[in-house]
Amino acid sequence: MSSPPLSPAVASAAVASRQALQALVGLAEALGTPGTVVTAAALAEAKAALEEAEAALAGLEAALVAAMAATAATPTPGLDAEGLYRALAVAADASAKELEQELRRNRRRRWGLWLVRTVTLVLMLLCVPLLSLDVVREALGVTQESHLVPSLATVALVCQVALWGTGTSKRHLATAASHQRHQAHRYRRLAWDTAAAAAATTEATKAIADANVTLGMLEEVTDHLRTLVDAVTQDLEMGQGFPASARALGGHRGGLGDSHGGQGGDGEVGPGAGGSAGGRVGTRMGTPGGSCSSWGTPPMSLLHLGDTPNVPIW
Repeated sequence: MSSPPLSPAVASAAVASRQALQALVGLAEALGTPGTVVTAAALAEAKAALEEAEAALAGLEAALVAAMAATAATPTPGLDAEGLYRALAVAADASAKELEQELRRNRRRRWGLWLVRTVTLVLMLLCVPLLSLDVVREALGVTQESHLVPSLATVALVCQVALWGTGTSKRHLATAASHQRHQAHRYRRLAWDTAAAAAATTEATKAIADANVTLGMLEEVTDHLRTLVDAVTQDLEMGQGFPASARALGGHRGGLGDSHGGQGGDGEVGPGAGGSAGGRVGTRMGTPGGSCSSWGTPPMSLLHLGDTPNVPIW
């Protein structure tokens, strides 16, 4: 997932960008209103919006640096790490199943050996007292030195040794099967973690890209607002009209239109209907009834401001 400070920083930057854009429009509209009181009030609001925009800009830049550092520090899995882990999990599951089958066969062998040993011991217990009788030996046709009992004892001993061996094999098989099951679970968990890391990296990259777009918009709006605020402040101090403000507005024409909706912007800030606004500013600059051309600059083209309502800037 994206870095936690990035989302609030992007939200704050978006709000600051809207406020700065509104302050820019308000200040431009105030330049077309007679009297310096309205312009001074709009200038104060623009300065406050400029401070907030600069603070949001610094915060977003710091959050972007932190987010990119966190993304760079995240280990990038291999090209097909998830598939490799899933294949290893399947192989471990297959090995565990084979070991469990061998364990079942081992239990069946142990059962057979236990049965043979038990039968042998029972026969030994029956044959020892019976063969001690002469009648029984004569009926069976065996001598007193018969090898029947030693043979039964040998069979019982071999079965017991085999039971000990199968018991050891059973413990080893159970341990190996448990280990393979654990390995399969571990590989599946690694596959899930790899998939989650890939998804988080993709999401973080997208968040960083979106934040970069917001940063670019905020930087441009802040730059335009700072230039206009400085120009209006200079003109108010000089008290000789607003030539610097006019140059600032003329220098920025079209810039905000490219970054806030281009040719298809809904709102426009321009000369106004019939150039009436331009006439008002010309009067304030000491040229009664003046127009845009009385400033010594060509008429401004339309400046698109995205969703900003239609207001005259002249």
